[in-house]
Amino acid sequence: MIPLPEVAVLELTYRCNHRCFFCSCPWEAEESYRLQEMPFSEWQLVVDTLMANGVKTFTLTGGEPLMREDLKDLLRYLAGKGASVNLISNGRAIDDSFLDFLAMWQIPLSVSMPGLRTFHEHTGVDNVSHVLSLYAKAHARGVTVNANIAVTKKNLPELYETIAYALLNGADYVLLNRFLPGGRGLSNEEYLLTREEVNEMLDIAEEVLSKAGRYGHVGTELPLCAIDHPERYEHIRVSNLCAAAKGFFVVDPSGYLKVCNHSPTRLCRYDALEKLRDHPYWKAFQGRNYLPDACRDCDKKALCDGGCREAAHVFSGSYTDPDPIFDEG
Repeated sequence: MIPLPEVAVLELTYRCNHRCFFCSCPWEAEESYRLQEMPFSEWQLVVDTLMANGVKTFTLTGGEPLMREDLKDLLRYLAGKGASVNLISNGRAIDDSFLDFLAMWQIPLSVSMPGLRTFHEHTGVDNVSHVLSLYAKAHARGVTVNANIAVTKKNLPELYETIAYALLNGADYVLLNRFLPGGRGLSNEEYLLTREEVNEMLDIAEEVLSKAGRYGHVGTELPLCAIDHPERYEHIRVSNLCAAAKGFFVVDPSGYLKVCNHSPTRLCRYDALEKLRDHPYWKAFQGRNYLPDACRDCDKKALCDGGCREAAHVFSGSYTDPDPIFDEG
């Protein structure tokens, strides 16, 4: 048995029906990264193998998972195995019958909404009305539904309205993800948030969530020293520690394990887990042997990993480099 984190993120497909300029999927930066996608029968083997090694919760994503015609089959299989399941989608292909299916199997849903007026600019698709209707319809069916909001320079000015509209239309929770380099996003680095803009993002989120009596969190860790007033945030949770290879890991569409979804580094296939034991990349993340030089003497290093290690890797070349938030352009 290879002890694995309890949460596995399954990237079911390279395909997507949006063209988000902030997409960090590594195959959007390098076409040769795309290998053959696994069929349903092999995804069953993935699930069986991972559960035998300690995985209990699966988050299904992509690409866009609804591009797979066998998605319902895999969701049924996971539920039948007693696993906890979450689904992340851009919502474009979700209809009433699929929401009924999620309600029947009690599967939580997260739907992306990167802005209101800027939705089309971010995704290439005019779909914001449909997403807002999904929040309402899911809520009416008792399906827990989260609003996933990728925050960029372009949509930061309307972040208050974006969060408010999501909550007013039925979203139960808000997940904020600051735009990070990677994938297609490597060609759009001008939309990365500065340190000041990240603090503005947190202040806005706290204001609207506190007024609504609701909660959310920031999906990618932030350097503790980059947050001006961490004591302010009671409704938006901010993590300062990297969870990659510790709290979760990723299986890509071709069956290769990665430490996280930002990572372009394939470690081994799911049917060769023994290779993880001595894999230096996996061990570096599990053992937190990745702190930037500037962080090694910090008295708060037990509480902070200096920001996103994989964003640093993709942006600057090494997972021990500074987080992009410290880039001065």
